[in-house]
Amino acid sequence: MSELNFDLALTQQFLGDLARSNSLDWMHAHQTEYKLARKQFENLARAVNEQLAVNDPRHLDIDISRRISRLNRDTRFSNDKSPYNPVFRIHCSPWGSQPIPCDLFLALTPAALLVGGGLFASQFAEATMLVRQAILEQADVFSALIQTPDFAVCLPVKGESLKRVPKPFPADHPLADYLKMKSWYLECYIEGNQSASEVVGQIVRLAETMRPFNEFLNRALASFTMPQR
Repeated sequence: MSELNFDLALTQQFLGDLARSNSLDWMHAHQTEYKLARKQFENLARAVNEQLAVNDPRHLDIDISRRISRLNRDTRFSNDKSPYNPVFRIHCSPWGSQPIPCDLFLALTPAALLVGGGLFASQFAEATMLVRQAILEQADVFSALIQTPDFAVCLPVKGESLKRVPKPFPADHPLADYLKMKSWYLECYIEGNQSASEVVGQIVRLAETMRPFNEFLNRALASFTMPQR
């Protein structure tokens, strides 16, 4: 079991400095700080993942170091040409780093530690259709899931949404607001003034609270295959 040895404040300081001095030259000159900051986030993610593996041993197969997203931005189609996105991110899914299947998502910004779940990607029309169909056909199950008292800490369900319920789904359905959506995700924020064990414990509890939501989406998306690059 990994030691609970990480300093998120140090990492957030680095990310804040990167946000203010976002350039290739700055990053080249601060590689030592970058490696140390990344290691803190890696230690956090590894500690959380090992706790999740107690109930789901498949997490032991995740290579945490390789799973952390790169900071580099794709600037080809963006007006913002800053080369880095100052956020450390990881999708702790036994199935891989892609957004589908859904699982626990961690993101550390200069200002916050985010714990997420659900489907963040709205660009896959087939996936969106499958989730809407599941919400329609299993309305009672979905309603009971999001109305569970423990689930209140995860609400509201967020995501890109259309102005109207798309056809052929009923516009007057009680879950119409969810049928409008193109993505369905959860975001919770962890307070920074806690011990390492308290941070890990809170993340693991949130992961367990989000798990039925992720499982509902993954059942709906069972026939979906991520496009090959």
